[in-house]
Amino acid sequence: MKKLTVAILAAVAGFVGSAATPIAVEWKSPEAAPVKVARPFAGFLPDGSFLVAGGSDFVDGVKTYRTDIAVRGPDGTWTKVGELPHPVAEGVSCETSKGIFCAGGTDGTKVFDDAFLLTVENGAVRVTPLPRSLPDPVAMGAAAADGSTVYVVASTHVFVADLGKVGDDFVWRQFPLPRLVPRAQMVAAVQNGDQKEKMLVIYGGYDVETKEPLHDGYALVLSKVHMDRDNEEGAWKRLSDLPANTTTIGAAFLPSGHQHILLVGGFGEKGWVDRALRGSTETDPVKLGWQRKILAYNAVTDAWCEYGEIAAADSPRCGAAAGIRPGKTPEQYTLLLAGGEVAPATRTNAVSVASFRKTGKFGAMAWAVVGVYALVMVGMACFFIFKKKDENDYFRGGNRIPWYVAGMSIFATMLSSITFIAIPTQAYLQDWRYFVMAFFIIGMAPVAIYYYLPFFCRLGITSAYEYLEKRFNLGVRLFGSAAFVVFMVCRVAVVTLLPAIALNAVTGISIDACILICGILTMIYCSLGGLEAVIWSDFVQGIVLMGGAVSVLVLLILKTGAPGEHVSTFWTVASDYGKNRMWDFRLILTQPVFWVVAVQGLISNLSSYTSDQCVIQRYIATPDENATKRSLWFNGCMSVFAQIVFYGIGMALFAFYHTHPEAMDVTMPKGDSVLPIFMATEMPPWLAGLVIAAVFAATISTLSANLSSASTAVVTDFIKRFKPDIPGKAQIRCGQVCTYVVGIIGILAALTLARMESSALFDNFNKYIAMLTAGLTGLFFMGVFMPRIKGVAAVLGLAANYFVCFSCEILHCDVFGLKFHPFLLGGIGLVVCVAVASLASLVLNEKGKDLTGLTLKTLKKNA
Repeated sequence: MKKLTVAILAAVAGFVGSAATPIAVEWKSPEAAPVKVARPFAGFLPDGSFLVAGGSDFVDGVKTYRTDIAVRGPDGTWTKVGELPHPVAEGVSCETSKGIFCAGGTDGTKVFDDAFLLTVENGAVRVTPLPRSLPDPVAMGAAAADGSTVYVVASTHVFVADLGKVGDDFVWRQFPLPRLVPRAQMVAAVQNGDQKEKMLVIYGGYDVETKEPLHDGYALVLSKVHMDRDNEEGAWKRLSDLPANTTTIGAAFLPSGHQHILLVGGFGEKGWVDRALRGSTETDPVKLGWQRKILAYNAVTDAWCEYGEIAAADSPRCGAAAGIRPGKTPEQYTLLLAGGEVAPATRTNAVSVASFRKTGKFGAMAWAVVGVYALVMVGMACFFIFKKKDENDYFRGGNRIPWYVAGMSIFATMLSSITFIAIPTQAYLQDWRYFVMAFFIIGMAPVAIYYYLPFFCRLGITSAYEYLEKRFNLGVRLFGSAAFVVFMVCRVAVVTLLPAIALNAVTGISIDACILICGILTMIYCSLGGLEAVIWSDFVQGIVLMGGAVSVLVLLILKTGAPGEHVSTFWTVASDYGKNRMWDFRLILTQPVFWVVAVQGLISNLSSYTSDQCVIQRYIATPDENATKRSLWFNGCMSVFAQIVFYGIGMALFAFYHTHPEAMDVTMPKGDSVLPIFMATEMPPWLAGLVIAAVFAATISTLSANLSSASTAVVTDFIKRFKPDIPGKAQIRCGQVCTYVVGIIGILAALTLARMESSALFDNFNKYIAMLTAGLTGLFFMGVFMPRIKGVAAVLGLAANYFVCFSCEILHCDVFGLKFHPFLLGGIGLVVCVAVASLASLVLNEKGKDLTGLTLKTLKKNA
């Protein structure tokens, strides 16, 4: 039986295919620069120009140091634009937000410690000396930058400074390298790494005493480095070694995309050992093993792979000026190598320019699967669009939705594309610590059933916020409803953006076009079909969503490891890198430990199941209260199962890309693209089509729920409240108009969000959902459990909640020196809301309205 199982798994794995490189390097026609130097200062300028300054050449066999500054414009033309203050080569340089940082180097007689910025304005070069020189002279070192913060890697130390500081505020800080021998010609770059940590990655070089090449790598976790004191314990971590027969000597180390660094050019290990240690006089770069292969390092999965090579028409080279300029698409990326050595003591002025090309395509079969799914959805929409309906059908589903359909609708609404894309990204970048939130989905079911359902099911309400007027006053109802609509606009933006990222990665259609297509189609069918159409389509979409998710998880495991070892390899890699960690009971407030995530899980789920019109609208669409109870338990079980699947996908993505690093796109712009890239390059076409259909299903189900609930809130709480005799058909027309208004604003917000930098949207979404909904959660909590609190006190508590939450956000969760994780904002806001309202109720002693008919005991007695 075991052999049969292994054979079946091997056959299935063979059927789904092996890992493939999704991006190819494409070299353009060679160019020539006006300078012929090695080891100059170099980098890209903001306008796309590439600058080369200084460097060394050989004239009549004598090494000569240069001062020339040349710039390659965006159009490919080279011009000389000025000179450095003195001849120099072998210094360090990197691109920063302030200009090209340059420091150190030598002129053959001494090593420099000066540091300056190079910028080009109106065709003229500007050299701006920094307020202070380096702590020590540096040559043959490395430099990297994170915005305006620059890191200079010297022989035994890292020097750090903020280029944004001026005068006496500009200070160089020193951090010792972790137990390393004095070295030279190491490489360094700043990139996003594992556990969502931005890191300074340092590799290789050679021992300055023995000249032995070094292969070790280390990362300095930047979040643990403070500019005002020494680095904290644990700031350094060991990385995997360089690939065999590889050195960093004379190579460039270039950040690319969200998590890669490319190693380009340089000496091969055998050639370096023969020449530096054994005195060989060989000058042929091929026999010296100079590196033509381009290597890629993934800072998240800690894995190396080959990723193309320098064009055959160009010689392998050492000490070249090199840089990568990002673009919106791989084809708009620019990889550039200028000058360098083509043999020992031989310089070149050759310039090699490359871009990247996607190799995976979303084929006809995949489009056919998506098309079939779209036709099914259109058929369902048409059925409900042409079905006669009154305002009760449109806003409440006619109170005839079966419990299992309502439960699946709640599930599909709450687990959207945010679940499908963002949670796997979260698990891939970090671990299972956020899974703690899933326990509160089940835990919230009895709370919602026993304490909240009676109010929603027995008061005959259409909008959840009608209850707030009955309990408090009209102002609280209007404020609560308006806050919910604003939250829906924000949610529409995020939920529309994530599948657009997926579709862009898979099909190449622009993100803007994907946002518009998805948003407009959902608005049309939602506005015409009403709540009943939305809920029944949710039912189908929930099934498609989970079918696609389970398929992805199984495929990922089957493509990881050798036949018969898929599961063991998947689990071993995940365990070795801590990807299966869930429980973290450290008593700290700044990390997503158990206590912090538990607060977020409590607030977000309490909000969703007690104050979110999207969910409450489904409570009141069922025939009776017992059906609603069953739908809640069904949703809870499905949600926990789905969370297990999606966190498993994230863990499997890490294991797959660790064992198949060549399959990752080195131009991937955001962490949220990791699952879509797998869809585009590793899935059979029919399965890729199914999963894209599932992403669409997740998107449309949530978008339709958001639009439907927002329009219901506006019509019920504003239009019908102030014009109670408005006819049913007019209510439906108003609901349709509101659907389009909310949808259009949300789409515009999504288009704006697409242009913002964000390493992962899941954290930001959870943070803002807590900030925007904690006040609403507090209102319903006070309404159900604290009858003493009346209208004015509730408004004061709500205002205090928003003031505190947004103040903490502006202060970046650093209040009077106390720092805390953004996930605590919702809990802080809820506590402030209830505390201020309670205090205000004691001070104001409001008379308010008679609540005898709005207590839980009375409702149950009258049931």
